[in-house]
Amino acid sequence: MLASFYRQFEEWLHLEGIIENSDWRTYAGQRFFYVNSKLPAQSLTQQLLETGERLSIGTKLKPECIYVRSAEHWHVYRFRFRVPDEKQFCCGNLCEDCFLLRLSPSSQTTTS
Repeated sequence: MLASFYRQFEEWLHLEGIIENSDWRTYAGQRFFYVNSKLPAQSLTQQLLETGERLSIGTKLKPECIYVRSAEHWHVYRFRFRVPDEKQFCCGNLCEDCFLLRLSPSSQTTTS
């Protein structure tokens, strides 16, 4: 499922004319996005984040875009869609955000 987000993200960038060419490469388990664009790196970073945010509306996914380097019109980013970290179990320490204290909307009751 996540692979489809990366494909759609890349397609949107091409369709909107933000990038001309692109390539995904993986090094040491990290995904890097190689992008050919005439935009300066700072503007391109903003465009990548905005497109990622639009794509992930209605999901828990959040885009993360970290600029790595540039050479002429080629820019390299470490880009990924992340699922926010949240506790998935109770550790027994009575934490504020304890998994056991989460109430589903259907189990919440209102008092008068």
